[in-house]
Amino acid sequence: MKKKPLTVVVYGKGGVGKSTMCAHLAVSFAREGRKVLLLGCDPKADTSLRLMGGRRPPTIVDMVTGLEGRDFRDLVMTGRPGLDVLETGGPSPGQGCGGRSVATLCQYLEDHARELSGYDTLVFDVLGDLVCGGFVAPLRFGLGRDVYIVSSEERASLFAANNIVRVASAPYHEGVFVGGIIFNLRQNDAPPGRLEAFAARLGVNITAVIPRDPDILESEERGLTVFEHAPKGKAAALFRALAAAIAGRKGAVPGASARAMPADEFAEFARGRPIWKGTF
Repeated sequence: MKKKPLTVVVYGKGGVGKSTMCAHLAVSFAREGRKVLLLGCDPKADTSLRLMGGRRPPTIVDMVTGLEGRDFRDLVMTGRPGLDVLETGGPSPGQGCGGRSVATLCQYLEDHARELSGYDTLVFDVLGDLVCGGFVAPLRFGLGRDVYIVSSEERASLFAANNIVRVASAPYHEGVFVGGIIFNLRQNDAPPGRLEAFAARLGVNITAVIPRDPDILESEERGLTVFEHAPKGKAAALFRALAAAIAGRKGAVPGASARAMPADEFAEFARGRPIWKGTF
């Protein structure tokens, strides 16, 4: 029997570094010899732009509006270093729903199962605004299995992470695992005990802690990954280790085992007063 593909769905609040993580994960997997399809579910398309030298790829929205054909190879583009990219795109501001575009992408993938079967690794880069049900389409359609949450130590980001756990643990998303939280730090002196307590309360693993690093910032300004900009640096090593942990599904727990905080408990946590036993 053919081995199940690795299907990674990365969520996080806008601006938290989710697309940075996805770009580096996709490149790491491709460098290891995997056949990778990166699925951009963020209308900004910032993940694929970095991997395609700034070229804007065609999108599912282009297909729907008649600007592109329906053939799989009309929409899939190849970026560095040989991985494939398929972008959702999105409506003009104020003129549509980004979540509906993601659902359209997932329906398209269902209709092209033969082409999709040629990949052993799928990486979904999805907006963390889970108020709109369209953004959970990769889970609802059964296309994504392992959910990873990108968060910083900031309150708004942790709030989004808590909501993502709530969605991933919904009983109607069968077969979904929460792989863990990736903490992308804003300040390198963020108290580790607080982040550890947050993850422990949710019942999920901390997959990686990525400190703020000049190599990452400089590579983003140049439209590169750290593998091209500073391949021997600490950041490159961290991203390689992160990809290895995800490929090995280290610490992944069934979605039903994760436990989001109710609103009042999260408010207490955000004020620095944890109300559960056994934390800092």
